Amino acid sequence: MFYDNKVCDGCSEVMLEGDDIVVCPECGTPQHRECYKKNNQCVNAHLHAEGFDWQKANAEPEKEPEPTVENSTTQEDEQAPQRIMPDFTADGEIPEIPLPEFNIEGVYVNGQTFGADEDIGGATVREVITYTQVNSRHYLKKFIKNKNRKSFISWNWGAFFFGPAWFFYRKLYKAGAVLLALAISATIAVMPLMPEIDTAAAKLEPLYNQFVEKLEAGVDETDEAAQAELKKLSEEITVTLKNALPYSLTVLGATYVVSQIIPALIANSFYRKKMLDDIKFAKKATSDPKVLKFSLIRRGGVSFVAGLFATLAASYLPNIIMSFVSYF
Repeated sequence: MFYDNKVCDGCSEVMLEGDDIVVCPECGTPQHRECYKKNNQCVNAHLHAEGFDWQKANAEPEKEPEPTVENSTTQEDEQAPQRIMPDFTADGEIPEIPLPEFNIEGVYVNGQTFGADEDIGGATVREVITYTQVNSRHYLKKFIKNKNRKSFISWNWGAFFFGPAWFFYRKLYKAGAVLLALAISATIAVMPLMPEIDTAAAKLEPLYNQFVEKLEAGVDETDEAAQAELKKLSEEITVTLKNALPYSLTVLGATYVVSQIIPALIANSFYRKKMLDDIKFAKKATSDPKVLKFSLIRRGGVSFVAGLFATLAASYLPNIIMSFVSYF
């Protein structure tokens, strides 16, 4: 019997072998004959107008295929973003992935060749190039030349031109934040002097133009009045320059010394120290060369976004702060 262990929709009891069963010719509902007689119609007659089909309503759901290697990917996995650099596995390793390659065959400095695995003062040539990534040979040569120097001072043109922004660009965030705060403070400190410089410049321009015009027109040495006027213009120009000189020197000192010269002198030392600290930390964390390389790539390199942030902050924050202060 095809309806064994099915529930009768009339009495809600299980239909067993030997039960007197009738099937509705319209919707195919199996039911006890007694249930049919009791209702004098099919127990699901009220559903006939809707096109009810008992076979379809009680059909067994299709079983999903067993997961295989080909179809084991879940919907969540399909929607998950692909990672450029996958996470470490439980045993501290990373999968076989193509990490960026850098030119690490060695470097030639002062007549000496340094191999990729040669130590240059706390780090190998390979580790330094992997860490610095951008302009790596320039910094590698600097670190080699200065590895035995005790002096804290050396020159960095990038830090001179970009100031604190260079430190953010090279991920020296703590030192960069201190230098940026000093640069902004220095700029705010000299902003009250700018009107004095503007006044002196406005006064100096017409005096200088008059002096040049008279010289180009020619002054007769026997013309005492013209000679006296020329001398007077020269004295006024000299006095104006002397009066503006202290303000100009103060502004130049604050903007260039604090914002550019000091960063240029300490940049290499700070960068070398951070690099060696990061390499030392990574070596303590793992002995796997692949994981070590991955860590150095993440910790080193550059950050264009951080450099841009520092540049914008140095350009606009002083005016914003002064406007906010003057408002109160």
